Amino acid sequence: MRKITILSISFIVLGILLFVYRMFNKPHTDVLNTKANVEMTAIELFTYFDTNEDSATIKYSDQIIVVSGVLHSKDLSNELEPQILIKTNEDDGFIRCGFKPEYLNNINSLKESSTIKVKGICKGLNGDDDLELLSDKDVVLSSSILIE
Repeated sequence: MRKITILSISFIVLGILLFVYRMFNKPHTDVLNTKANVEMTAIELFTYFDTNEDSATIKYSDQIIVVSGVLHSKDLSNELEPQILIKTNEDDGFIRCGFKPEYLNNINSLKESSTIKVKGICKGLNGDDDLELLSDKDVVLSSSILIE
């Protein structure tokens, strides 16, 4: 009976270790070479999240999407993840796109108020109506790339 218990515990521990190993070593999504699931304007994406966040999160979370719109501003304060904001029809809501450091030169060459197209992984809505500290609500795209 003792051998069966030890053997069972060993299999459980081995299963947990295998799961943890696979989770930490799973490959990252290659945004550049992966086809986008959806293409839309920044206004459409933000409006969808702003009107029904739960439904939008289910539909777009962790999906590769292409967003087009007008560049509002660049945020280069974090060298490890330079970011840009794309305008929406709201004064306090944007599409926030985070890039890898190797795209810094491409971001620097962008001019404000120019029309751009960005492909990235949608991470959902950042910000909350209940928090007064955050004035902006942003739909976040990570691992973004500029296209066209």
